[in-house]
Amino acid sequence: MNYLNAFASVNKMNTNEILAQRFYRFFKYTRNVALITFIVFFILNAINTGNSILYWICYGCLMVSIVGAMQSVLLYVLSKYYKKR
Repeated sequence: MNYLNAFASVNKMNTNEILAQRFYRFFKYTRNVALITFIVFFILNAINTGNSILYWICYGCLMVSIVGAMQSVLLYVLSKYYKKR
């Protein structure tokens, strides 16, 4: 018996509801990370005047925000899928 099934049997919840809740919680976290790094990207990009270190920091922030946005969309879709099952 794995952890999710043991937890579901104790709390009278099925595994799909537990997975939906976990995906939704992690979706909120990744959404916030993506938004914060996108704001940091805009601020650093506005004050960058050709510094190569700031360029790479901006590039890293942009990549983190894009990946975070894609992750949050995927987690949201997965949470809605498991909630309906």
